[in-house]
Amino acid sequence: MAFAQMTSCVRFHSHHGSNIVLGENNTVAYRKASFANGLVFSERSLKPGEVFFVKITQTELGWNGHLRLGLTQLDPNTFFDLPLISFDLLPLGQTWVFSIFKPGNEDSEVRLPSEVGSLIGLQYKPYNDLFAHLHLIVDGVDRGVVESDIPYHSKPLYVVADIYGTTKEIQIRQMHEVTSLQTACKAAIMQNIAQKAVGSLPLPKFLKDFLLYR
Repeated sequence: MAFAQMTSCVRFHSHHGSNIVLGENNTVAYRKASFANGLVFSERSLKPGEVFFVKITQTELGWNGHLRLGLTQLDPNTFFDLPLISFDLLPLGQTWVFSIFKPGNEDSEVRLPSEVGSLIGLQYKPYNDLFAHLHLIVDGVDRGVVESDIPYHSKPLYVVADIYGTTKEIQIRQMHEVTSLQTACKAAIMQNIAQKAVGSLPLPKFLKDFLLYR
């Protein structure tokens, strides 16, 4: 998947954790103390298929844990009471949060997604009229589905980020998706064959599913 940068059109919301300081027209979020109280939200809701990126611009040694990212239907415009960490949002309403780094998955030859300079993104892709998959994107590479069955039609979905643990500062780096070769091939195939005929093609099931549902 390829991406091209454009002028930032999303900012952080003024409702944020008590340890957060916003800067650069609310596109940078810095945790000034401790390891928690670092919740931030997007100023507006995310659209289906829209890619949201943050770049890790500063880290801090001495803590455990890393950036957490996800979506929530909790509206930051209501200025509800914020918990210490993002996982404590889960009991409050429809929220889907994941950690970008899982201990034991280290690879010394590949830059870890928790390092300064890493570009971490998410995107939700509807797979029917009611629900969507949430994808994690690291340094321009789609790492696949991290959450499913997200009811994207019921309420707006805001990005939530938890500047937690070793992650000290992040910056919004909005992108728009450029058509990938995979997507272009799919479009070319579907222009020349009826959807109902896909099942009869001599292709593996996962390719048929890609043509029909993704």
